Amino acid sequence: APTMIEKKPRALVLFDGAGLARLGLTRAGFECVGVEIDPVKHWLSERLCPGEVILADVRDINLTGFDAVWASPPCQAHSEARTQAAPTGLYSEDLLYWSLTIKSPILWVENVPGSLAAIPNWGRVYNAAQFDPARQSRQRVIGGRHPEPLTDRPFRRGYEDIPPAIVASEWKGCATDPRRASRFFGRKITLAEAAYHQGIEGVSAWYTVKDPAIAWIRQLYEAIGNGVPVWMSERFGLASLDPTYRATMIEGSQIDLFRGSL
Repeated sequence: APTMIEKKPRALVLFDGAGLARLGLTRAGFECVGVEIDPVKHWLSERLCPGEVILADVRDINLTGFDAVWASPPCQAHSEARTQAAPTGLYSEDLLYWSLTIKSPILWVENVPGSLAAIPNWGRVYNAAQFDPARQSRQRVIGGRHPEPLTDRPFRRGYEDIPPAIVASEWKGCATDPRRASRFFGRKITLAEAAYHQGIEGVSAWYTVKDPAIAWIRQLYEAIGNGVPVWMSERFGLASLDPTYRATMIEGSQIDLFRGSL
């Protein structure tokens, strides 16, 4: 008799960027569809992780028919790394509140800690080093409706034995900004090092110069630095699929993909 192929749960990844969160959820066991408005980031995401990536504004997409949604709306308006006036870039619109109103059985919304000043208590602050103790100390807020994942160590704002967050401006080198990982190493880190500390390995297609006119190397540093650490989204995905990775259910939800409740 033929063996039935188990259908994977489907996740929609909004503001997909270069595909880091989508890669983590794919590794966790989801079949993912990404949505990204920036053509450069869309091109990178297609080459990082298998699966469909739609080039579009997230507000133009049908959000139904998915078991889970991950949203990483632009964080420039809330980022501590921003030292200039309010962001005015083409893809910098603040869509945090919009993301939090998405109706999905499982919803992960990810942003920087500064976003809690705009919408207090919308999520919980985690450090990426709670899920991989060796790569980087990177604070992120995760909110929505989802199982809370088990962590490998207690939360701290920073850990002295590992570099701080890989940021979008690593292309500038160590300079004098202590928040930049390059400062920790005392030199400009390479693209490969920045990628490794974000959980990416083996994306040689990225290093092909697509268009010198858009400062390709800088684009790569920014794409890597703006992403979610791959192992972080993977752990949240695993907590939704496997109770052994789960601490508690946020907001008392009883969603359990193993029981087919989606």
